[in-house]
Amino acid sequence: MHSHRIPPTRGKYIMKLGCCGSFDKAAEIKAAGFTFLELNVQGVLKGEMPSEEWDKTRPDPATFVLPTPAANGLVPATLPIVGPDRDMTKLQDYMQRVAKRAQLLGLQSLVFGSGGARRCPPDIGLSKAMDQIAEFTSMAGDVCSHHGVTIVIEHLNQKETNTLNKLSQERELIQRVNHPNVRALVDSYHYGLEKETDLALLGLEGLLAHVHVAEPIDRIQPGAHEPGSGKAFDFVHFFRLLRRIGYDGLISFEGKWSAPIAEAGPKCVAYMQECWDKAGR
Repeated sequence: MHSHRIPPTRGKYIMKLGCCGSFDKAAEIKAAGFTFLELNVQGVLKGEMPSEEWDKTRPDPATFVLPTPAANGLVPATLPIVGPDRDMTKLQDYMQRVAKRAQLLGLQSLVFGSGGARRCPPDIGLSKAMDQIAEFTSMAGDVCSHHGVTIVIEHLNQKETNTLNKLSQERELIQRVNHPNVRALVDSYHYGLEKETDLALLGLEGLLAHVHVAEPIDRIQPGAHEPGSGKAFDFVHFFRLLRRIGYDGLISFEGKWSAPIAEAGPKCVAYMQECWDKAGR
């Protein structure tokens, strides 16, 4: 049940739908109708790899099958952002390598989920943890500003981490850091699992810069659950909220395929477009 009715919006909102995946899946993802590929930081930018090594093996954007405007998985769990083992010098060096490489490959957004790295240990209070996350995020925003890259903060459900589980907490962090290169992400998977409200999403107006989609149940591609099964997420309503706050940016599917991409991909793209169009009526 929705907390209140949101009137539909009309306007020139064009869906920009991509898919998270690796280069070896790019041709399949493109053939399915997706318009961009969202990469993985650890798989491609490899911030822990020395520059001379990465330079020898780095991918060539001229060979990319699809545009690559974003990458997720910003910080590995081996580089804690919270707790006594945090090393800000290491984190800053890491971010400088990642941001520079992101710029070289034409990326504009780096998704900061990183549940392991931002987990709050038992001996650290949540307030202290948020201070440390804010300090890291501010530093990361500064580093990224030199490379034309934006950090987008991803709320994660409580099974994945114990900080920034709610959109309201995400918004508070962004407002606290107050950096033009630090923005918000909303993911329908975490949104559904955390039973977020319409108002929480509407609260990201002016801050939202990236969106992830997946069915909250099973984290599979949108449209995979039969309508009326009780399992399907209401993407029309979700998109109506996005349009209500003027969001016209990138939307990526991040999750598992319930069937091969060649079969399920085109159906997913068509379903997302149908939901987006209905949301504007």
